[in-house]
Amino acid sequence: MKIGLDTIVKVNISMKVKDGETPDIIKKPSSIEFIYGRDRVHPILEKALLGHEKDDSVQIDVPPEQAFGPYNPDLVNEVPIANLKHPERLKEGEFYHEPSGYGNDIAFTVKEICDDYVVADFNHPAAGKTITLDAKILDVRKASIMEIMAALNAARGAGGG
Repeated sequence: MKIGLDTIVKVNISMKVKDGETPDIIKKPSSIEFIYGRDRVHPILEKALLGHEKDDSVQIDVPPEQAFGPYNPDLVNEVPIANLKHPERLKEGEFYHEPSGYGNDIAFTVKEICDDYVVADFNHPAAGKTITLDAKILDVRKASIMEIMAALNAARGAGGG
């Protein structure tokens, strides 16, 4: 069966930086399943998969603007070390992560460690870089009417009126 509107697609995706070192944060492959044309999937991925079948492999180059965004030098800031819960984990050139307690985690690349502060780069580690997606199609099948209705309801949002 070919991928098209209202087909359920299961795909394994791995990402890498096209020209350069791939940050650890995006190296781990992941599998996703979605209803083509109904679920929220990156448009570049959806377009590239159209017409393909189970066991096909697709490679897609995603420009920075449509991947992790352009690199923004304004997102490099000094953060007081005293404000961090685990300053012992700070290592120059590595990714630092801690839960904030407010639903959004604190995550940055450590550019430099000074006496009282750390120079933190809050850009995504792959910002400003073209990303290559390698997609392996694991399964394609026709979506049932119930699956399509569930996707349409999810797109409208849950809740009353």
